[in-house]
Amino acid sequence: MVVEIYYFTGTGNSLVVAKEIAQKTNGKLISIPSLVDKEIITTNAEMMGIIFPVYFASNGCSGIPLIVEIFLNKLENIGSKYIFAICTHSGMPGSTIENLSNIVKSRGGKLAIGFAVKTYNNAPSVLEKLKKSIFHKESKKNKDAKTQKRHQKVFNDWKKKFQIICEHIHNRRKDLFETRSTLAKVLFAPFLFLLIKPLFKHRYKRLSNSSNLPFKEIVPLSDKSYQYNEKCNGCGVCTKVCPVNNICMINERPVWQHHCENCFACYVWCPNEAIYGDIVSYAERYHHPDVVISDMIKQSKII
Repeated sequence: MVVEIYYFTGTGNSLVVAKEIAQKTNGKLISIPSLVDKEIITTNAEMMGIIFPVYFASNGCSGIPLIVEIFLNKLENIGSKYIFAICTHSGMPGSTIENLSNIVKSRGGKLAIGFAVKTYNNAPSVLEKLKKSIFHKESKKNKDAKTQKRHQKVFNDWKKKFQIICEHIHNRRKDLFETRSTLAKVLFAPFLFLLIKPLFKHRYKRLSNSSNLPFKEIVPLSDKSYQYNEKCNGCGVCTKVCPVNNICMINERPVWQHHCENCFACYVWCPNEAIYGDIVSYAERYHHPDVVISDMIKQSKII
C-alpha cells in the first residue's frame, strides 16, 4: 500500500511526529511547502496523513495554518483515499481537526480520524499572553530542571499516544476526531468573543499597521514588526528556512515581504539569534532537539 505523509513545521515538532508516523507506516515524507505552488495536487497514495501545528485556534480561527489550507484546497481526486490528520499544539487545539475535516469534505474526500498531540511549544499559553496584553507582564520560561521535567513529560506522553494513533491507522479506524465538545464551545464562547478575539485583533492590527482588514488578512502583514540587530552577519539562513519564501536578502540583510505564515522559523533558527521584534515578544527560541537546520531547509525546497 502506498502511504504519503504530508507535513508543515516551524519549530520541528510536527516534523518529528511526521517522521515517526512515516517510519511506522512505511510512508513517504513530503513537505507541504514544497507543493503549494502547484495549481492542483494529486497523489496515487491509498493512504494520506496530514500533520501540522495549530495556529490561532485559541482566538476563534480555524487553527489550520494558511499554507495548510492552501494545500488542502488544491487536493484533487481524494474520494477513495484513507485520510488521517494530526495537529500538534501547546494546549488549546480547539476545533482544528473538525475544521480540517470540513475542508477535506469540500474537496470530495473524508477525514477518517484526527488527533491532537500536545508538544512543547515556543509560544506561551493564552493565559500568559493575556497577562502581557493586560498587565504588560513579560512571559517567563525558565531553563531549569522543572522546565526540563515538563519537556520530558510531553515527550513521554507523545510516545504513549503514538502507539494508539498507529494502532488506529493500522486498523483503518474511522469517525474518530479529537475536537472541542459542543459544551466546551458554548462555555468558551463568551470569553472568546468578549476578551480573547478583541485582544488578538488589537495586537495584530498594531503589528501589521493595519486597521480595517479581517484578522486572516492581517496576520501575513504582521512581519512588519520583525527586526534584526548587530549580530546579523548576512548568512541567509532565515531565507532558507522560511517555508513561504517571505524573506529576501538585500545588502546582506533580511527583508520581510509581508506574506508571513507566523511560524517563527526565521526567529527560532537564526544561528546568531539576531532576529527579534514585537511579533515574537511572547515566544522563546525553542526548536525540537531532534531537528536541525538542514531539515528545515529541505522542507522549503519545491519538488
